[in-house]
Amino acid sequence: MPSPSPSNQPHYSFDELYNLQVKFFDNFIYPADITQAKSINSTLLAEDVQGRIDVTRTFEGRELNTEYLFGLFANLAADPNYISLLGVPISYEILHFAANEYITSTATRFMFNFTSLGIIVPIEIDSWNTWNKAGQVTQYDGSFKYWQWTVDYIIASSAPLFNATSPPQAVEILTRALVSSICETATTYCNGTNTQYSNMAACYRYLTQEVRFGETYELGRNTVLCRMVHQNMVPFRPSVHCPHIGPSGGGYCTDDKTYVGTVEEDYFNISFIPYGY
Repeated sequence: MPSPSPSNQPHYSFDELYNLQVKFFDNFIYPADITQAKSINSTLLAEDVQGRIDVTRTFEGRELNTEYLFGLFANLAADPNYISLLGVPISYEILHFAANEYITSTATRFMFNFTSLGIIVPIEIDSWNTWNKAGQVTQYDGSFKYWQWTVDYIIASSAPLFNATSPPQAVEILTRALVSSICETATTYCNGTNTQYSNMAACYRYLTQEVRFGETYELGRNTVLCRMVHQNMVPFRPSVHCPHIGPSGGGYCTDDKTYVGTVEEDYFNISFIPYGY
């Protein structure tokens, strides 16, 4: 990883970095995220931005990150009846914040509205960011704290809605609902050269019989949960995102990574350690 130098990275004050972080979070929550999503290429992000979320994967470039950071949640908010284990961020509170030169580290409690499930859930996201001289995010490295517990809580909370008597039964019902939604997206938007399944029935059969529901850390593997995430981006760019919900997984919903390889991956181009250390 290249070491920072006094000239190739900015030297912000603590206040300036805090304000940059707040500005980003203000635009991350609903309804400001809709404006960012519609921009296609959010100017809050550097053109060559790199992003990583621990439970999913890595994301490169401004347009792709605009879709995943803003468009995903904007799409969820547009259809309150859409069944998903992802919610819409509606507020936030910064719990911890540290900053130095061009780097910020933040622990933030977001309130997510799971409209179709009738619940609002607090979720803590811990993130490291780097910023360029234009005040844009050049890198982000995010982790969802207590994510296993979060998903267990969401599933248990959804059980009464589905008349389920246990979490496993709720997962069975959720699987059918999520697969039906994914397949509807696939048959609506993935046509012609972007076709993934011959018809709705073939899609449903494949995703219920050949693909596992997924563990909570597998939102970037060959799972229903991964396709649940990616289906929200399909309407933006079918040619890019249709393969992600298809049988191949399109390089995003695939079992091509190992635990050790993921932990040891040297992904980012800019050091998260300031110059001189």
